Amino acid sequence: MKRFLNSCLCFVVFCVACGGLQAAEPTVLVHENFVAKSLPEKWEQGGRKNSFSIVDGALRGVARPDDGHGPSIGVPIKGHDLIVEFDVKFARPKGYFLFLIDGESRFGGQAHLLRFAIMPTQVQLMQDRGDTASKRAQKKERDANGGRRLQPTKEQLADPTFYRIERLARQAAKPTDGAWHHVRIELRGAAVTARFDDGPKMTATGSVLDAPKSRIVFLVGQTGDVHIDNVKVSNRKQAD
Repeated sequence: MKRFLNSCLCFVVFCVACGGLQAAEPTVLVHENFVAKSLPEKWEQGGRKNSFSIVDGALRGVARPDDGHGPSIGVPIKGHDLIVEFDVKFARPKGYFLFLIDGESRFGGQAHLLRFAIMPTQVQLMQDRGDTASKRAQKKERDANGGRRLQPTKEQLADPTFYRIERLARQAAKPTDGAWHHVRIELRGAAVTARFDDGPKMTATGSVLDAPKSRIVFLVGQTGDVHIDNVKVSNRKQAD
């Protein structure tokens, strides 16, 4: 009996020391290499039709000069703390590219939570704050003023429901050289870490990020011609 109890105790100690190997393994939510000729199932396009296609084993997105918002494509996910990786290549040294993570907004409904922007000279981490009513009201105001963005007042910025996009971190980069570049983003609670190629890690703490995530989105900015490949999204287990 004593030998049996000792064996059980050793097994428990071993499991604790290993940290629960199975529980620590992230769950893969999306793993897409775009090997088929057509767009993957569940990937939904937004904006101008037929802006995305599969070219040479990669997803290609093209925004025309008159496409002000730019086309987008996304796929639903279900997770909380995520690890996201993908490769991206600019076919021409113009435009910009956005990767977004959507989820449950603390202000109600579904909304963009995190943005990773890739521009000709830098990369940025941003978060969206505020409610959808404020976002719609600002768009209506911009449209009435010929598309001009108005400077928010101190009173508006003091209002937590006033919609705004806040920059969390940024660093210099040269992504539009026609080469493939790698992006890795990790979310754990309110903390976010991003790395572009082998550059230094960008770390920040957001105020809206600790929430269930529901979707990833790729958006091609005006005049952009972007290729995307090797998309992988994993959900961290609670024990990780």
